[in-house]
This record gives sequence, C-alpha cells and structure tokens, in this order.
Amino acid sequence: MVSIRYSLRNKKAKSKSTIRASITFNSNRITLCPGYSINPDHWDSSRGLPKSIKGSMEANAIHTNLLELCLKITRLYNDLDQSERQNISPEIFKQKILALVHPDKFGENVVNQITLLDFVDLFIKDSERGIRLKDNQYKIEENSIKPYRTTRLHIFNFEKRIKKKFLLKDFNQQFHDEFSNYLIEDLELSKNSHSKYIMVLNQIVKYAVKKKLLTTSLLAELEFNTSREETENIYLKEIEIQKLMELKDFKNKGEEHVRDIFVVGCYTGLRFSNYSQINLDYLKDGMLIIIQQKTKQKVTIPVHPFVENIIHKYNGVLPPCPTNQEFNRTLKDLGSRIPELNIPFSKQITRGRKITVEETMKWQKLMTHTARRSFCTNMYLMEVPVPTIMAISGHRTEKSFRTYIKASGEEHAQIMKDHWDEKEHKIESVKVAE
Repeated sequence: MVSIRYSLRNKKAKSKSTIRASITFNSNRITLCPGYSINPDHWDSSRGLPKSIKGSMEANAIHTNLLELCLKITRLYNDLDQSERQNISPEIFKQKILALVHPDKFGENVVNQITLLDFVDLFIKDSERGIRLKDNQYKIEENSIKPYRTTRLHIFNFEKRIKKKFLLKDFNQQFHDEFSNYLIEDLELSKNSHSKYIMVLNQIVKYAVKKKLLTTSLLAELEFNTSREETENIYLKEIEIQKLMELKDFKNKGEEHVRDIFVVGCYTGLRFSNYSQINLDYLKDGMLIIIQQKTKQKVTIPVHPFVENIIHKYNGVLPPCPTNQEFNRTLKDLGSRIPELNIPFSKQITRGRKITVEETMKWQKLMTHTARRSFCTNMYLMEVPVPTIMAISGHRTEKSFRTYIKASGEEHAQIMKDHWDEKEHKIESVKVAE
C-alpha cells in the first residue's frame, strides 16, 4: 500500500511556495518536489491540495496534475511484482518516481541517476535489515557487514582522491582496476585485505544485477582480482596455553574474564562469536552442542576439563565479554607477561606490490581468532584424524581447514621422525620376539 500527501515547503511565503510530495510505503517515507509552486493563500492544508478557486486556471491545473500524479505513483507501485513491492528501497523507488515526474531530466533508465555510493548504502541497509540474505536464507551477521562499511569508505575516499563521483552505471573493468590500484598502491593494503574489499565489490555488483540495475552480461565481462596469499599466523602450543592459565596477578577482573574466555576458545575450536557465549545450556552428557553463528551448522564438541572448570567457575554462564577490539587489546597485554611469548615472530606479507617481512613479538599477534587456530593446530599435532577435527571445528572443506594449521617446519619434521621411530621400534620388537 502506498499513500501520497502534498504540503507546502513554506506556508508563510509572500508570493509562491514549492509543493512537496510525501510518499509512504512499507513503513518507508520519501519526499520530493513534483515541480509545482503555488500561492499559500490558494492552498488547502487540510486536504493537501489547491483550493478550488473560480477563474484561477493555474490553481485548477495544479490540482488536476497532482491528482493525476497520485494515480501514476500508485500504479507504479502496484505494477511492481510482490517481491519487488516488499523489498524495493526508498532510494530506488524515489528514482523511479522522479523518472516518472521529470522524464526529460531523469530519463527512462533509472539506473542512470543512481550513484555508486547510494547503491552501496542500499546494499548495506538491505544486509542489515535482512532483505539481502546469506545463501538466500540466513540473516547476515554484523561481523560480515563491517567490511561492507569499510569498502564504502574506501570508495568514498577514492572518489575524493580522483575528484570524480561515480554512477552505478559507470561500474566497469576500468573502475575496478583503478580502485584496485588505489587500495594496493595508495593505501598500501596487504594482498589479503585488498582481496577482502574486492570481494565485497563483487557482491555489490551481483546485488545490482539481482535488482536488475546492471546487466547480467556485465558479470561475465568483469574480472575481479581477489587473489590471496597464505600468511603466517601464530597459534599457542599446549604449554603456552598452560602458562596463560597460570597467570594470577590481574589488573582487574576483566583481564581474568578475557583469559578464561580465550582458553575456552582454545579447547573448543569455536569462533569468537560462539565461544564467548557458552553456558551450561550447551552441555549434554559431557558434550557441547552448539549451532555455529556464522555457518548455522550444528557441531558437537567434547568438553575439555579446562572448559568444564571455567564454565562451573562462573556458575554455568561465562562473564560478559568485551568487544572484539577491547578483547584483543587485553589479550595482548596478558600475553606480554608470559616469557614464552616474548620471542620474535616474523611474518612475510605482500603490501603495495612488494613482499615485506614484518617483525614483531609473538604476543603482539594474539587475537580472538588465535584460539581457533590453536585448537586446530594442536589437535593436528596430536595426530587426531583431520575429518574428526573438521567435524568439531565445523570446517566444510579440507582446503579451508588446512589454512588453520600453523605448525612449523620443525614440528612437521618431528611428526615424521616420531613415525619413523615408532616403525623402527615395532621392527625391533618383532626381532626380539623371534
């Protein structure tokens, strides 16, 4: 259902005032000027239309035109199919009305008037409101929407840098390549950060195609540079997690909470969004049964004694968790107090088309996701079968799982040596038995 109401922009104007149209649909409201102005004395505020004035051809003509416009807008709305009617955004519906009201200025092709940033705003809003869904069935998580906002900021700054405002219709390979160069050369983003924002750009274009604002053929023509590189990230060995558990002198209760919640992550393999919210309701017969927030996949995890002790320490409900950023800051502070983590850590990374080596201390690389990497790597080094680890961690493909294994070359070599030693021991045992 759509409703249209007219009003004057300035009721106290001495000569004429512009007429505004307020259009309400699907709990949305947009305003625009249909291009008429009238003397306030000739306006009926209660009806939202010009008064019927004998002999005033102008007032009567405006009255007729406004009523016709109401019919056109209603017909425009009703002509949308059911899905479009429910999901159409205020921005796009406004452009459609303006094309209807001012065909000479806005033309028949609505997309010609939509700026790229306006459509990115729509993309973000629809993701936030659940209109755009993940895999066409799940609402997109806030953590997934954050890169959308950062991408928008990069596009805004890119336009500012080259002093050009792009329309949605301007999106082509040249725009992609120039924006890609801006991220790499001007901002000197890492290869993986660059890939993340280009992937968002790809999603934006796909959504514009779905909205029939860009052609399907454009997707086939475009080449999105989303190549990534395998980078070194830390994991915590069992002994290092133990040292973290032994920390006693906390500056405040919040530090102890962060330590305990992080350790839960190290022994469950869950993502931060899940391991920060575990409680007794998830426990059943010594198992944690959880629906993962990101994938909506159910996983069953055996309860490690450390995890069970921590849950009971807080009477079944983990303490309130700080934001991801604050959690990471506190975690690094805790890590700096552990001698085993005060060792150099080198990370090779591509930044600005150059391979560089970043030197830090190991504790400086601690973050919420280190817990999940630690779980996967430690279980792998304990020779737990890969399919078993994946079933618990919720990884869908072995390729994605392998990126979490952060064992060093020395650790892999030791695994092989242990296998050789075990085999040699078996051979010797057989000889002795004979």
